Amino acid sequence: MNTIGSHPGAILFRLSTMIILIAILMVVFFSYIEDTERALERASIAQTKRIIDSSLAVVFSSYAVSGRLDDLNDLAGGNPFVFLREFGLLPPGYVGAIDRDPAADLAPGWYYLRHRRQVFYKSGFSDADSYYAVVLNYQDVNQSGFFESSIDRFRNLQFVAERR
Repeated sequence: MNTIGSHPGAILFRLSTMIILIAILMVVFFSYIEDTERALERASIAQTKRIIDSSLAVVFSSYAVSGRLDDLNDLAGGNPFVFLREFGLLPPGYVGAIDRDPAADLAPGWYYLRHRRQVFYKSGFSDADSYYAVVLNYQDVNQSGFFESSIDRFRNLQFVAERR
């Protein structure tokens, strides 16, 4: 008695079915990997931002204790990775400071753009590049255009995302 399994094309049919199923599973698996990589990158960016915000609070405190609050003007638009290096918190993704606009040839990571006084994050994914800056927020009581600790009211020192 002949069965379906004894048909001459049965082995080829089973093999092709298994290859198709494995290919479908691989496509699903790799799409999850890409989504996971994007989520990990977003989490890494958020963590680095929190670390920079915390280090700016420490820098502010050290300036306040040493009576150097007027020097906060120099921090606005400055390179926050300088502080992170001082505290031993430099993220592994920090590539360095550059003097040109970001281009497609840059490796993924954090860059400080000296000419713009901004931080740029080059993503491993084309849709997640972002710009940041250190911003000194204060109430300019005398309208001088810069922070004077004896006159103006300090609000905060933040690392904020900027629209491009």
